[in-house]
Amino acid sequence: MYKISWDYETGGVLLHSHVTSDTLGITPRPVFWEELNLLKLHELGWKYPHTEEPLMWACNKQYFYRGELMFEAKGANIYDSPIVLFQKGKEKATLQCVDVAKMLHRNKDFLFLLESEAIEFIRDTYLQYTSANRSTAQVASNQLDYNQLLENAEKRYKKKMAIVKEDCDSFDIVPLDTAKENGKRIFHSTKIDRFLASFSGGKDSQVVLDLCTRAIPSTDFEVIYSDTGYELPTSLALYEQVRQHYTSLYPDLKFSVARNHESVLNYWDQIGTPSDTHRWCCSVMKTAPLYRMLKIEGTNKQAKVLTFDGVRAEESTKRSRYSRIGKGVKHDTVINASPILEWSIVEIYLYIFKYKIPINLAYRNGMTRVGCVLCPFSSDWNDMISNMRYNERVRPFLSKIELFVSSLGVNDIDIYIKSGNWKRRAGGKGLCSKSSMVVVASKPHLIITITNPKKDCLTFLSAIGKYTRNTNSGELLYKGTLYKYSIEQRNDSIQISFENTYASPVLQGLIKRAINKAVYCINCEACEVECPTGALSILPDAKIDYTKCVHCGKCLTFHEDGCIVANSLKVTGIDKAKNKMKLTDYNRFGLNESWLETYLCTYETYFEDKIHGLNETQQIPPFKKWLVQAEILDDVKKHNITEFGKYIADLYINAPDLAWELLWINLSYNSPIAEWYIGNVDWNFVFTEKNIAELAHNDYGEMAINSVGKIIYALFRTFRESPLGNLGLLYKIENTRYKKMPYDELSREAIAYSLYKFASFLDIKSFRISDLYNQNSKHGLWREFGVSKEMLIKELNFLSNERNQILTAELNMGLDHISLREDLDAFSALKLIVG
Repeated sequence: MYKISWDYETGGVLLHSHVTSDTLGITPRPVFWEELNLLKLHELGWKYPHTEEPLMWACNKQYFYRGELMFEAKGANIYDSPIVLFQKGKEKATLQCVDVAKMLHRNKDFLFLLESEAIEFIRDTYLQYTSANRSTAQVASNQLDYNQLLENAEKRYKKKMAIVKEDCDSFDIVPLDTAKENGKRIFHSTKIDRFLASFSGGKDSQVVLDLCTRAIPSTDFEVIYSDTGYELPTSLALYEQVRQHYTSLYPDLKFSVARNHESVLNYWDQIGTPSDTHRWCCSVMKTAPLYRMLKIEGTNKQAKVLTFDGVRAEESTKRSRYSRIGKGVKHDTVINASPILEWSIVEIYLYIFKYKIPINLAYRNGMTRVGCVLCPFSSDWNDMISNMRYNERVRPFLSKIELFVSSLGVNDIDIYIKSGNWKRRAGGKGLCSKSSMVVVASKPHLIITITNPKKDCLTFLSAIGKYTRNTNSGELLYKGTLYKYSIEQRNDSIQISFENTYASPVLQGLIKRAINKAVYCINCEACEVECPTGALSILPDAKIDYTKCVHCGKCLTFHEDGCIVANSLKVTGIDKAKNKMKLTDYNRFGLNESWLETYLCTYETYFEDKIHGLNETQQIPPFKKWLVQAEILDDVKKHNITEFGKYIADLYINAPDLAWELLWINLSYNSPIAEWYIGNVDWNFVFTEKNIAELAHNDYGEMAINSVGKIIYALFRTFRESPLGNLGLLYKIENTRYKKMPYDELSREAIAYSLYKFASFLDIKSFRISDLYNQNSKHGLWREFGVSKEMLIKELNFLSNERNQILTAELNMGLDHISLREDLDAFSALKLIVG
């Protein structure tokens, strides 16, 4: 990726191999007359030609003409056009188009190097894997599974290894870094059944397709376009244009379209609106139909595929960490090769201009990324353009969203949707599903009750192990042990019991997923493509071929709850309108700092030896309650210290402030009054203790005002008698008046811990930064400490690049997503980052 500066003479840009004083900090995108018309500049006195060439450039929403900032666009959303804020004296202007020919001439050397390297990469990757196809017979004759050897070596040495070919035609497995340093040719033993050039209708995939046609024979790869059912009209038109163009040049280049067997709007009715938590649309409408099309002819098994894709590191933090060749990035049977991984958006457009590749009209209208007409990951800017330019296509989906939001009882539907809150649906609230699965017990037997299952309750049990079935009972074989089960019909529900499974939590988890799939399955096909042997088929009905199934469980573990539909429809969180939490009585005592310090130093004998000096009837009971709610004790009566408590005891010696930050996070979830305080008392709000007691009584009217007052008093004592007050939670301004002050000095470790706590509470693993600052959110960093967005973004950038990669933050190109690791919870993430 080259450095970029303005080319004042041509109105374009210049590429540089090094940083100069004029280097731009943000990569610009070209702006065409269609976008200026959408902003209604022609109605405001601006004059510009309607040309194929761009007229201006935009860095985010700032618009530049020949290197000079002209205006900024703000405030766009799905319903409203943006406000244009002109620079002084730029209210009217006459524009000339970019001199593209001269701009390309000035950048020709850099462009030549870019495209030559990409073509070489494509050709070299293709040749390596085609040679691997020829080598499979040799590998088979040697009875060696090089991939298995490689996997074993990586587990043993805990580092990336590579298979290399020596001069004597023998093979060796060495560390990947060593192979690269010594210039060894890395050998690929994976046999590829099909080579693909990814095409999505976007500019990046267009460039990759063009590069592929220049690098490898048109008979040896194919192009598949995934029509999700709500593609932009311009993308559908572009695909047809591209197909006609390349087939005229390469008649044997195969083009295909993958589509789901069902309408996407029908899926919206059955699964709910997509969200940034429930991205079922990609799996169901794109991935499943594509990989179903890629199955080996005459079998139900997945083909080994190498896809040349248009992934670029510039698009997101997550993508910036991708390897140029990645195996199993999205699917076990697919290898992704990214020829333009390091290209910038400027370099993409220069290539398009050079070879006169048609541009998706959505880009000319101002979209920064093209895809579906309405996407939970799109920016407000793209939503606005989509609704303004393609309203007829957007309307059916927007109507579904409006209907869904209305079912939630939201007062101002427009504002709710404008704010993008529909994109943050974390559970099935507001969705009417007649099917359900409830775990009645898990110890010693797993007992599950199901209602209105879509399939027979044992449809997917074979994915776990072999089983026998009589009328209403049978046995399941799992890892050499037989587990009996029984099925009982109860009025309008079915109860299933698996005996003595408590000792095997993994088995219980697999059973729950298998039952979930049977209860909610709507034949979406998302799980079928995960089956490595072709045993699972979904159409015309879901079934497992017992002769092919190897009980690997991949169709159960590919997604939370074992099923995309089940995960999307489940209800999470607490509905306080129906289940208001009762306030805990602390007998007017708070979590005193000296009490806690003494306990952490002597926790093994603290309660038995009674050296604490506290009153056994008045002070010890509330102290235990605080400890349980801080997750230091696991039970008030048994008062056994938790693993977290032991960790805090060790941490407290060197980092007491961090310890208190963590304890407050736990209290904000487990102490009803702490949870109420963070959710109902605003930052910078000035109050007295009596004010807060009255506010709390409004929400807990069933309790006497004096009882509520005592609990508030205990909370205030916690703030005054511990470092929590110094975190801004109770800042004294005069006598009896206090203020709740935001705290922007929160430790990085506490930030990571809080993010995982927030995700666990909502039962999700990814969310937006804006979710933490949503007024409707009762938890999270902003509620707990008032952390500013600026400070949070700074810390997220660090955590994303931290060696252990606690999380991934996608903060570029209008995204603000946080993705947490599936293998970590709050406590394990904390231990990992503290080290």
